[in-house]
Amino acid sequence: MSPLAQRLAALGVQAVYGAPLAGVPVADVADPEVAALLAEAHLLVHRSRCAVHEGGGGLRLLDRRSEPEEIVLDDADAPTAAPAGTERWVEPDAGDIDRIDAAVAPVVLVGPGLADPVLVPGLHALAAAGGLGVLNTWGAKGVFDWRSDHHLATVGLQARDLELGGAAGADLVVAAGLDLREVPAAGWNRAPVVTLAPGALGPAAEALRGHRRRPAMPPLRTELARVTQEGWANPGIPLAPSAVTRAYAAAVGAGGLVAADPGTPGYWVARTFPTASLGGAVVPARPDACGLAAACVAVARRVWPGRPALAVTTTVDDRTAAVIEAAARWGVAVPVERWSEDGPGLDADAHAGRLADLLASGVPAPVALATDPRQLDRMVEVAGDVVAWTSAMEGLR
Repeated sequence: MSPLAQRLAALGVQAVYGAPLAGVPVADVADPEVAALLAEAHLLVHRSRCAVHEGGGGLRLLDRRSEPEEIVLDDADAPTAAPAGTERWVEPDAGDIDRIDAAVAPVVLVGPGLADPVLVPGLHALAAAGGLGVLNTWGAKGVFDWRSDHHLATVGLQARDLELGGAAGADLVVAAGLDLREVPAAGWNRAPVVTLAPGALGPAAEALRGHRRRPAMPPLRTELARVTQEGWANPGIPLAPSAVTRAYAAAVGAGGLVAADPGTPGYWVARTFPTASLGGAVVPARPDACGLAAACVAVARRVWPGRPALAVTTTVDDRTAAVIEAAARWGVAVPVERWSEDGPGLDADAHAGRLADLLASGVPAPVALATDPRQLDRMVEVAGDVVAWTSAMEGLR
């Protein structure tokens, strides 16, 4: 192992994307912008340090412990610092514990800072100890199985999510690991707020005085579930979007991945994909992230070539095409389904069969699918206008 490779290993860098670099294994990507997109996808999928090499010997290290961090490392320099491990034991403030204990109708709101297998047990312990319901943003989708009584709903997608999810009527919001691009503070900080570090949830669970309540299901979960299930039961063509996302879950299984670009498919995956495991669905918070879904599938399959994984988008733009081409040079196929009004209308069986073929063979060209736009009107009736990725959603209605 070269000295540079040893330094990168000491820094916790698990992958380098970009131009070839002597002595270091690099996922070859000629275009620096595409390399950066793949590195961003690596952070979303693998949640581990990676680097971009744009040529000339300099490396840009990316870290997603909280907000993505960029460090410039010159080949000749000694390493700066190894990545800090996830801190899973942070002592909570005693006053915060007293406020949680005293609350009559508290709700927990968590974001992508909790989407770490090391931290999820602490969240589960807190929910069980306090009998608490948990709202998660789409960046934390999967922290609870969708069938859990503690899972209230996924929020941040529509205007009334927090209101109907119970945050508006709560006398205390317990917040942890939030990304304000998914849930701006103005939507949830009207009630008193206790903000806990992600690693403080487990210790907080032990400090609570005991189970006091059973979480009640909010209207957001029950009403959205009703509209979602109406889509499952509708045999019409084109398929309802919730029937499509249900088919995705069945096709990729518990160990698979569905990644969606912001916009129509991103909304439906974030809203209705039935998560049974953490990391099974990836939808970025950044609105101008076209191509990132394909990049997520590429970096996932580069590590685990046989992993069932699907990218979903509305536009196969130059970045998406470049990602598919780069992955092909690594010997990795990137299955892509493009939602489009001019795509074929398939029934459920035909769609399931095509998904199976797509995931098994890795058809090199993206395939199109028409979905029924009318189901969105039913979702809007329940929870208000779509507010996620505002610039990316202009064509959704």
